[in-house]
Amino acid sequence: MASASAERSLGTTQARILQVILRADKPLPVETLCRVLEISRNATYQHVVALERDGLIEKARVTQTKGRPSQTYQLTEKGRATFPKHYALFAQLLIGLVKSRMGGKELEACLSDLGETLADEYLARVAELDGDELTIEVAAILMDLGYQAEAVPNRNGQGLEIRAHNCVFHDLAKEHEEVCALDLSLISHLTRKPIEHAECVVRGGTSCRFCYKT
Repeated sequence: MASASAERSLGTTQARILQVILRADKPLPVETLCRVLEISRNATYQHVVALERDGLIEKARVTQTKGRPSQTYQLTEKGRATFPKHYALFAQLLIGLVKSRMGGKELEACLSDLGETLADEYLARVAELDGDELTIEVAAILMDLGYQAEAVPNRNGQGLEIRAHNCVFHDLAKEHEEVCALDLSLISHLTRKPIEHAECVVRGGTSCRFCYKT
């Protein structure tokens, strides 16, 4: 079924329409939807128009019936994305498998390589920057990646540090501390400087603090 958050944003009837279309083995006309949902054709059509407007469903082929031709509808990729995904579970299983087969050190090395690979996508944004400007831009990149990050004065009074108030890999990092290697590698590669994980929100800190090593 559609996720609970999707139902709250779409409304129960629209979420049910998505579910009915998802389960069908072919695109469905409005007539079929109103019969399954047991609501009027006009009400069903209004929901269909709204879902199409929001990019969750799209027109498919026109079918010929005993009466007039009927327009059918199917889910878009955005519509399919409203249903639950278990990426976190997959990541948990995958990291656990890699660690059991290769060991913690090799897992850490792999995650560090992933951090560098991710950083490569943003190097153009920081290529001409240095000092505080560089730190501020790296914090902005982390924001783009889902971290609630900011560049703040370092507690030793020397320049800025990056402070992230959440961990986008929180559940993974809680079980596998090697996951933090990805963050450290990402930030180090972007800033071109060695980074110290001075505080970790998963390990009891109030935030994750990333400081330049002195």
